[in-house]
Amino acid sequence: MEKFLGRITPEILLVVDEAYFEYVTDADYPDSLSYSREARALLTLRTFSKLYGLAGLRIGYGIGPKGLIDLMHRVRQPFNVNAAAQWAALAAIGDRDHVKRSLAVNREGMDYLKKEIAKLGLEQVSSQANFILVRVGDGERVYHELLRRGVIVRPMGAYDFSEHIRVTIGTSEENSRFISELRAIIKE
Repeated sequence: MEKFLGRITPEILLVVDEAYFEYVTDADYPDSLSYSREARALLTLRTFSKLYGLAGLRIGYGIGPKGLIDLMHRVRQPFNVNAAAQWAALAAIGDRDHVKRSLAVNREGMDYLKKEIAKLGLEQVSSQANFILVRVGDGERVYHELLRRGVIVRPMGAYDFSEHIRVTIGTSEENSRFISELRAIIKE
């Protein structure tokens, strides 16, 4: 991050999407807020959609220099976030037990899926989020086979990863079912 910031001039707007920031366990993972200062046009975006489970409410926040935030306020639509979403976000911030449980479920699920995917002999991309990218061969075919069996993953062909699927960490039952169905498809 420091090397990258050193290559761009401070007046260039840098937008950093940290939607999965709360899941990160790697101590070396950069926190863009530590690079934020008034002299740099750096905007950090975070969300309540992932860890807090408020995806349907479409609420998040941006942190940046006062001048940049002032400019954004001039062009934003009035009432761009509804009251229900605002109340839900306030409640979510205060629910530390939910955050701890969510992080624990994610860590346990991540460990389980990584181990089981490795047993299947499949490549996977290391993740600091709530999902794993898995190389399955024909990602579109595996996606459709899983969908037919009631398991929803994301095919990654649109991102030039046609051999991959993306699986979100779920409950232990959901994770187990995914592995069971994936195993059956691979053995076909």
